[in-house]
Amino acid sequence: MKFAQVIGHNDVKKRLIHSAKENRVSHALLFLGPEGTGGLPMAVAFAQYLVCENPGDDDSCGTCSACIKMEKYVHPDVSFSFPVATKDKIKEPKSVDFIEQFRKAILAEPYLNYMSWMDAADIENKQGIISVHESADIMHRLNLKAVEAPYKIVIIWLPEKMNHPAANKLLKILEEPPEKTLFFLVSENYEELLSTVVSRTQLVKVSRISESDMLTELTTNHGVDKSTARHLHHKSNGSFSEALQLLDRAEERTVFQQDFILWMRACYQLNVKVINEFALKLNERSRDGQKEFLIDCLDNIRECLLINYANRSLVRIDGEELTTLARLAPLIHINNADEFVEEFNKATFHIDRNANFKILFSDLSFTVNRLLRMER
Repeated sequence: MKFAQVIGHNDVKKRLIHSAKENRVSHALLFLGPEGTGGLPMAVAFAQYLVCENPGDDDSCGTCSACIKMEKYVHPDVSFSFPVATKDKIKEPKSVDFIEQFRKAILAEPYLNYMSWMDAADIENKQGIISVHESADIMHRLNLKAVEAPYKIVIIWLPEKMNHPAANKLLKILEEPPEKTLFFLVSENYEELLSTVVSRTQLVKVSRISESDMLTELTTNHGVDKSTARHLHHKSNGSFSEALQLLDRAEERTVFQQDFILWMRACYQLNVKVINEFALKLNERSRDGQKEFLIDCLDNIRECLLINYANRSLVRIDGEELTTLARLAPLIHINNADEFVEEFNKATFHIDRNANFKILFSDLSFTVNRLLRMER
């Protein structure tokens, strides 16, 4: 991937290229930014620039042998580590066991997100992690000398999924790697990163994609009209992967919106029959799918608060969706907002810990009933 294929962030690109030209590339970079904003594409583009045989002033050449291999994610001196899980006969999973699926997934969508990767790897019913077995494999890779490029580069995607034993095993090599060895860590959640890992890296901040850059990408390369592109940027909050999902799931989103309103209505009326039907329906989803539903619900609660208290320009929805939520908005206010967030986050936490979803969802529904009936 060339820098030109990374949406926006021209200032970041210039700083990275300058560090390469000055031969001052840090041995461990932390590309930090929200999901879908370009951390992974930026890390891949910089790796390609560093291994390119004929780098230009502002990008890799794209035509040399090294660039062609990078475009296919098969360069022998650039390796990837990412969250995986046990599957079939793979009891001690490592990235190398899933590398073909990863290549296929990232070629299809360079702005790959965690849930899409779990689905592509067919392990969506489990939590992907970077384990101590992966750390051992990274160290094994680094024992081998570079084959073609001046550097050996390890790109660790989502290091916040790294457990403590895995991190501890890598700390020394992160701090003092072999000569001409680079680590690019690509994270979406600073709070979940281990401080011992962060302290050994140099930060490269990847912010949300600007409206102008998003509009250019969507209208030029995805055939989206400017009005729709502007709406997608606003609703995705500068996340390109989210914008693409919204584009692909426009019809599905309408169904979700209807389900959310029906559930809220059932909670308000304490309609146990409808609540149980929702619980059974959602229980058929994977854990990540259940979490996604609750996260989407929280997004709608946020929109209700913005409708009530903020400038309407901050509201990320419009049309029928706005009209529908505006009817619910008066029931979500400053006196119950914090508890809504707390209860939904608590439910998401317990899903991660294999709680019985039907019981959890029923309990949450009773809590929502109490919150919706709370006085303003």
